[in-house]
Amino acid sequence: MMVLIGGCGPRYVIVPQAPLLSASLQDLLGRLDRRTRSIETLKALLEIRSDRQAAVTARLYFSRQPEGAPPSLRLTAFDPFGGTLFDLIGSNDRVLLTIPSQGHVVESGQANGGSLLLPAESGLEASELRLAVSALVGPYVEAGEVPVLEQVGPDYLIHLIRVSGGGGRLAKRLWIERSGLRLTREEIFEPAGPSVDPNGSAAAEDKATVVEFLDYRPRSVPAGAEIDWPDRVVMTKPPAGTGEPARLELKFVEVRPNAAISPEEYRIP
Repeated sequence: MMVLIGGCGPRYVIVPQAPLLSASLQDLLGRLDRRTRSIETLKALLEIRSDRQAAVTARLYFSRQPEGAPPSLRLTAFDPFGGTLFDLIGSNDRVLLTIPSQGHVVESGQANGGSLLLPAESGLEASELRLAVSALVGPYVEAGEVPVLEQVGPDYLIHLIRVSGGGGRLAKRLWIERSGLRLTREEIFEPAGPSVDPNGSAAAEDKATVVEFLDYRPRSVPAGAEIDWPDRVVMTKPPAGTGEPARLELKFVEVRPNAAISPEEYRIP
């Protein structure tokens, strides 16, 4: 029901809230899995903002690889004059970082590619960018993680517990809003994250990297399908020591899910 209050003063519109939906753990896991599988490739133009520096424009290519292999990823950021600020490529177990202004190229394996240092003037870290993209495209539940469902008001929470020996630790927590069953928040805990009791609840809260998915809108996919896509992704990392939390925001300008990407676009010189 929509209610209009007229008269000489301002008019107020009361818009009803969407009803809360019910879903089982298997229903929610199925939705997350279908979303992961529906995004095989991605081309995007986006703005990247951090609390350490002004926004930069970047072009993103992403291709999912056969199960077990790391995805191919290319992120090219541009300076205000259109020149390349840095070019980060991860493909076939190799990671290459090119910084034209410094005239050097750094290469490492995928396992430690996140440790590569981006130009100081970008105000960004490679590990932050790779983590944000991973949180955006999935997979959301990894091998060795046991999901436990909890309902908290208008949200479903999926606690992902990594079991080892006789105990377990909370690896991730997924927040899914019940009005549309969309993922709105992901908390990623460090390897030394909180332990859990037999019911799956965290025995002690700990610092986590928080990724928020905002401004959802439908995006067309080849063959006539659509997916819900968050046009804004905000990641907040806990402070190191006594420092301040680090904030990273990705704002998508253009998004093309499942666009054709040639191997040449990931070519490492």
